[in-house]
Amino acid sequence: MSNFDPGGWYKRAVSEQDESKRQAIATGYARLYGPLAVVSVVIAFQPILSDDYGTLWEMAGRPGGGPAVIGVLLMGGLIWLLAAAALRPVVSTGVPALIAVLSGLIVVMLLTKPGTGSPRPELTSFGDAAVAVAVCTFALAVSQFVRLRRG
Repeated sequence: MSNFDPGGWYKRAVSEQDESKRQAIATGYARLYGPLAVVSVVIAFQPILSDDYGTLWEMAGRPGGGPAVIGVLLMGGLIWLLAAAALRPVVSTGVPALIAVLSGLIVVMLLTKPGTGSPRPELTSFGDAAVAVAVCTFALAVSQFVRLRRG
């Protein structure tokens, strides 16, 4: 039996071309994930709710601060994933999917404000910025996911 495969070179060429295209897509998105990570770190240390709620870290340190602890974990995970995607561009769909899930959960938490009681406090300008950044991060991650899935 011979190793002659007349179409093999074409399959390898197409495969290499697809891989370089995926790497180019990942590199382009990595340039956007870095600034989002930096902005997310800054927002994590600003007061996001009006009144005397303080920063996310201060809310998490209080009794009954369970929802804020979840927020800290979500924000930490999101920042870690954004930094990882910025420093090492990924060509798989796993990281963008996780970024989309975490940023989507952050949007839900910011809009519902769990654990704040009634009446619900308003978002500060930093809270509004956090919603905007989380929505943009979600949209960016979903777009990268779709582009990587389409090939």
